Amino acid sequence: MTIVCARVDQRLIHGIVVNQWFAELNPKRFMVIDDEVSQNEDLKSSLRLSKPSDTGMSIINTEKAIINFKAGKYDAQRVFVIVKEPKTLLQLSNAGIEIPKVDIGIIFAEDGRTLISKFVSVNAEETQDFQELEEQGSPVNIQYVPADSPIPFAKAISGKNIK
Repeated sequence: MTIVCARVDQRLIHGIVVNQWFAELNPKRFMVIDDEVSQNEDLKSSLRLSKPSDTGMSIINTEKAIINFKAGKYDAQRVFVIVKEPKTLLQLSNAGIEIPKVDIGIIFAEDGRTLISKFVSVNAEETQDFQELEEQGSPVNIQYVPADSPIPFAKAISGKNIK
């Protein structure tokens, strides 16, 4: 399996991802998939500084990620995918890229999102995207750090009025 985990985290690469999740997942490549970030050379340079040694890092747009996965470019690697928005993962899944599990780390409480856990807020579109990912076979859980017990997405949104 190429992708070991896909994480939605609006901070992308940061200490928890590089230290705790790296130790938990043992990836050989961090892959940030974001259409805007992939065009920002200064941001890409700063993100690359944070990766552990002996680990690859790709910062690419969604289209290139799909092409590279389909071409088998990462077949011999354990890839930890990190995105800002669930729609990016849904695009990968719709293109036939297998996503074994989705971890939600941080989605900021802004733009009218509804708080569903300590660090995660979602809107109706994001909720639908996560639900579609689950329908396609990718379990979705909220888990800030590996030591936290995963909270199933469906449980986190139960009873919430998400707009």
